[in-house]
Parts: sequence; structure tokens; C-alpha cells
Amino acid sequence: MKHWSVSLSVTSALLAGVMLLGLPASAGAQAAPTEIRVGATVAVTGPASAEVGHFKKMMEMWAEMINAKGGVLLKEYGKRLPIKMVVYDDTSKPPDSVRLYEKLVTEDQVHMLLGPYSSPITVAASTVAEKHQIPMIALEANSTGIFRRGFKWLVGVIDDGTKWSHHYFDMLKAEGMAKSIGFVIEDTPHPKEVGSGAIPKARSIGLDVKLEEYFPVATQDFTPIITKLKAANPDIVYMSAFPAREVTFFKQALEQGLNPREYHMIHHGVAFYSAVGLKNANLVTGEAYWMPGVKAGNPKPFEELLQKLQIKVEDFPWSSIHYFGFETLVAALEKAGTLDREKLLAAIKSLDIETISGRLKFDPTTGQGTLNPFSTQIQEGKFVSVTLWPPEIASGKHIYPRPGSQ
Repeated sequence: MKHWSVSLSVTSALLAGVMLLGLPASAGAQAAPTEIRVGATVAVTGPASAEVGHFKKMMEMWAEMINAKGGVLLKEYGKRLPIKMVVYDDTSKPPDSVRLYEKLVTEDQVHMLLGPYSSPITVAASTVAEKHQIPMIALEANSTGIFRRGFKWLVGVIDDGTKWSHHYFDMLKAEGMAKSIGFVIEDTPHPKEVGSGAIPKARSIGLDVKLEEYFPVATQDFTPIITKLKAANPDIVYMSAFPAREVTFFKQALEQGLNPREYHMIHHGVAFYSAVGLKNANLVTGEAYWMPGVKAGNPKPFEELLQKLQIKVEDFPWSSIHYFGFETLVAALEKAGTLDREKLLAAIKSLDIETISGRLKFDPTTGQGTLNPFSTQIQEGKFVSVTLWPPEIASGKHIYPRPGSQ
């Protein structure tokens, strides 16, 4: 009994001390974190790696740049914390991405997630965020279906794919030269989404839609479609597809003498032009979310990051979308001031910020963002990707029609 009395006295004294300090008895279990862990997967290998393989290094280098400036201030803990990026190779496959996002949440215990590349992979990966109730910021994914599932824990920085080419068609309307167009659309979510908006937009500006062809992702021979295009003879051949199919189609189209006044490829970065050759790709138009000269936000840190990576955004245009995610991440962390998941999610959804590509905020119901790509064109046989439209940010003029075209 004597020993029991001593133990009770010691325990009482300890509890009294805790109460005097105004701290809960469990304070030791709620110690402030030492870092902000952000998880993601990216296609370091596989079919998508040509477009985004360097993004793993990009994310890690960006974190180093933030940490070199002291990290991110989180008011709840009264200090700045460094960011640790935990990034895995999803091999361009949705099942691998799902498995790795599970690992990020359950084993690596990250605080937030950045989405993978592409709508097809994001559709699958985002289910992990919803299951574990952890915020995910989707990046290169804008298929409307992703954001119409009633998910609470997902937001995306870019707008609907249906609006992808709105700037392009506004430019064509202002110029008044093109009269007709033919569409070639890959039968997968993102290309179909882009096409579903581009076709009615084309009609709304007075273009005659002479052809609307869809093809399965396994297509290797585009001869039947090319034959139809040659017969229809549209001024513009507009292809909504991922680079692998764009390349196959474009090479066959050139070989078979399809010579429209303009080719428009929605993904005309390095994965496209390096495969077909810059000479052949000259004057092909497409879209990009940021190019040098765009007057919005603070592009200097992004340009510094590109310089450190020794890459050009003209070669890897989706780099800018990843940077939108970084801007969103920091703004949300600073606004929430905590790593509490509910508070972080609320902070993200209430953001209204100026990014390097313009104003970004999120739809309160779907979580989808407001950023759309600009019209660009490969000119002078090198990928300088001149920004064409809207006029207030244009760095060059649209060359139309292609010299020697019909």
C-alpha cells in the first residue's frame, strides 16, 4: 500500500504540472511535425514517359528550392517546415499508380497528394484519395467524368477538356480565313472530351465540319480515315489524341499526300515533333498552358526551376501544369496553417490565386479548376512554340495557311 500511495502522489504531481502548463495530458502524442510529406506518382517509364518522365526530378528539385528559402510557414505549429516529395514511377499504368498511391498513404504517411499524368491514370488513382480521405490535387487531368463522381477529396487545376481549344477557335474566328475542318479523335476519355467541345465550338464560329472520325486506341493503320479526309478536303485537320497515335497518323498522312492548310495536334510537344521531325512538324498548331512571355503571376521561380532542370517548356509543355499544382499546394498550406486534412481541403477549395497562367479557383461542387491552354504554333522549323492567342499574351502571329498547301 505504501508503494501504491507513492505512485499516486507522483502521478498526481505530473498531472498537476500538465494542467498548470495549460496542455492536454496527451500533448506528447501530438508533437508538431518535422516536415510536410507530399506524395505523387509519375510516368518515369512507359508510353507517357516521353512527355513527363522528368517530372519526378522536377518535383524533388522544386521542394529543394522551397526548402532553401526556409520551407512553408504553418501557423498552428509556429514555424516553417520543409517539404519532402515522395515520388514513385507508375510506369504509365493505372493499376501501378493505384498500388503506389496506397503505399504513399499507408506506408509513407504523406499529408497530401499530387495527381499523376493523364486523365486515365488519374481516374484510377483518385479513388485512393477518396478512400483514405486525403486531399489530392489533380494535375494533367481534365476529363469531366473525373470530377462528376461526387468525390470530396479531389480538386484539379485545369478546366474541362471541352474548353481545351476555345482560344484556338476564337483566333480562327477573328482571322476569318479558315472555312472548313475535319476531326480525327482517339476513343479515350481525354481526347474525346476535347473533341466534344471542339466540334460544337467549330460550328459556332461558322466552320463547316466536313468529317468527324473516331478511332480505337489500338489503331495502327489510318489509311481509311486519311482517304476520307482527302476526299472531304477540309482546310484544317484537327487531331485530338495522345502523341503515340498523333505520330502514327501524321506520318501516314504525309506519306499519303494529305495536305491541308493546317494541321492541329492537341499535344504537339517533344513526344510529337521529335518523332515526326521538326521540319515536318513546322507550322503545326496546338495548345500549351504556359510559354515565355505570358504576363501572369510570378514566372521567375518557374523559369529558374526549368533552368536548373536544363529543359525548355517548349519541349515539355505540361511542366507548367505541374507548377500550377505547386502554386496551389503552397497557397493551401499557408492558408490552412496546418496539416489537418479537413482544414487543408477547405483551404484548397476556397483558394482564388493568380498563377503563372492566370486566375485559378475551384468549382465548389466539382473541385475542377479554371486554367485553360493557349494557342501555339511550331515555327521556323524549331519548337519555339509561338503563343498565338489570346492577343494580350501573344508572342507572335499565326502563319496560315501552310505554304504549298492546297
